[in-house]
Amino acid sequence: MNTERTSSTKPKGWLYAILGVLALIIIGLSFWLISLKGDLNTLENEKEQQRADFQAEVDSLVRVHNELKANYGELSSQLAEKDSIIMADAEEIKRLLETQWDYNRIKKKVTELQAISQGYIRQLDSLYVVNEQLVAENERIREEVQEERKQNRNLQRQKEELTSKVNMAAVLRIYNLSADAVRFKGGSQETETDKAGRTERIRVTFTVGQNDLVESGTKTFYMRIADPSKNIISKGMGDEYAFTYQGELLQYTEKILVNYDNREKDVRAYYIKPSGKEMQPGYYFVDIYDENNLVGQTSFSLR
Repeated sequence: MNTERTSSTKPKGWLYAILGVLALIIIGLSFWLISLKGDLNTLENEKEQQRADFQAEVDSLVRVHNELKANYGELSSQLAEKDSIIMADAEEIKRLLETQWDYNRIKKKVTELQAISQGYIRQLDSLYVVNEQLVAENERIREEVQEERKQNRNLQRQKEELTSKVNMAAVLRIYNLSADAVRFKGGSQETETDKAGRTERIRVTFTVGQNDLVESGTKTFYMRIADPSKNIISKGMGDEYAFTYQGELLQYTEKILVNYDNREKDVRAYYIKPSGKEMQPGYYFVDIYDENNLVGQTSFSLR
């Protein structure tokens, strides 16, 4: 009887041991699953926060980009290609955030978009600075032209005063240089005009100064007239309508021959507008050269 009782209790002991081990395993798995779920929740929250941060960064870049385009106006149109790239990249990042989560890929795309946006801002700033410089330069040139016209009489008077000081040099000097547009009334009466449409000739007058040191005889002067487009008015582009000045071949408008006898000589010359040619409104600049020197400059305007 005692032997049978002992053998029947042994399996029960092993069974309890196995059940105890299983219980411990289940308890361990339960704690592990709870910990794993917590970790997954943490990772999911981090991912959502990263997604929100990326979205906020892209929205901020796009907002600043649109504000820049509005503030810089027409200047931004010169960077239309880069603008298209920025907007396309922003749309691609938004699509990735909504459909495909790849932190490294999205981070790289956002970094590239930031670099492109910064380059866009630098280029806009450069364009703005250049544009401001051009505006200032145009204003400066306009003021200089106006000032030159106002000071023309003063300059002419100064030239006349200086003429007496250089008469002893063996170089011909001219003074009282003036240029204007004229038309004819009744076929013969010469009348000044400042209207481009009525101009028939450009009249240039000057005085060759007295100089006993210059050899008398026929002296050649070259008249060069630049129109408002800075083109030299000439009868042709061949060498027969050009002269050499400081080693350079220059086209001239008219050649003026003066019979010089060492005394003051008043000179009047004309450029006759060809039939069918229209004069442009604007400023005209007149340069007078002798055979070796630029001896006079003046200007006039037509409207």
